[in-house]
Amino acid sequence: MPRDVLTAELPDADCPDTYFTAGYGRASAIARGGDWHCLGWQDEILLPYVVNAVRDGMYDAASPYGYSGIHVAASRGADDLARFWQQVKEHWRDLGIVAMFFRFSPFDRESLHGVASLDDIALTRRGDTVAVKVDDGPDAVWNNLRSSCRRQIGKARRAGLTAQVRRALPADVEPGAPFRTLYEQTMKRVGSADGYLFADDYYLTLVNGLGEGLVIVEVKADDGRVVAASLVFAHRDRVHYHLAGSDGVSSAVGCNNLLLWTILSWAADSGRRWVHFGGGLRPDDSLFRFKETFGGCRKQFWTGAAVLDPAAYERLVHEHAAATGKTAAQLMESGYFPAYRFGKGLV
Repeated sequence: MPRDVLTAELPDADCPDTYFTAGYGRASAIARGGDWHCLGWQDEILLPYVVNAVRDGMYDAASPYGYSGIHVAASRGADDLARFWQQVKEHWRDLGIVAMFFRFSPFDRESLHGVASLDDIALTRRGDTVAVKVDDGPDAVWNNLRSSCRRQIGKARRAGLTAQVRRALPADVEPGAPFRTLYEQTMKRVGSADGYLFADDYYLTLVNGLGEGLVIVEVKADDGRVVAASLVFAHRDRVHYHLAGSDGVSSAVGCNNLLLWTILSWAADSGRRWVHFGGGLRPDDSLFRFKETFGGCRKQFWTGAAVLDPAAYERLVHEHAAATGKTAAQLMESGYFPAYRFGKGLV
């Protein structure tokens, strides 16, 4: 495997999922203040990542926020992956990358099994996510909804709420646009971390980078006001629920149920196979249980951690421990990776 195969940027249409595309990766890098890259072996092994500076020529990296990790085609075996990973580590060490945090796709268990054979990536199972299979058509999807969910959708319709799906445009993500306003109000209302509030450049990069792959879903009251909205990724046979918000009042009449049902029915009508709603803020919390009412199944979400420069990693952990009044052992046992970023927000 020659070294130059490590540079890889496939056309977005050839990527296995949205989270591997340059269009999404560059937006994710803007959100995290880093630089997006993708390493790969042709189109058969792909590893997208965002690099962030730590200090003094030291860096760390993470999968673009969401679900990618490493994709390994079925035609590639454990030996191919091991050779690829060895070259990646050498390349990253040359660049001063100390540690890498992976977020693996819940839809790609075979790649995860391959990564499990690499003894220097520690895997951790996180909370499950919810995915709904929609390729049997909207009627089958409707029948699989829980009765409580169908009642809420009916309540929304009786209240005069309607919903539509269309390609997202730059005007949809401008400051003050209905989606932006609803999303930001919702994040503040539920007390989300500042990292879930995105700058204008993030949204514009999504719109320009994903094109037809970025969809907006809006629920409107009978007076034309948008009372709930969501940005959705559509890529090949898969749809991902990305960001959403509502006015906090219309929720009582089922606007969020109508929003998610509209995503499901649109995906079924447009020939998709899966709609991925993601998980909750914590395992099996109220948000997760709400998503479960739309039927579907649980998908396991795994992360991975790799320390590429143990000496530098240990030094950074001890420095952060001294700065925060904790011990290095407390940081290492926190479950946060890299441990020296504990308390600093999203990676």
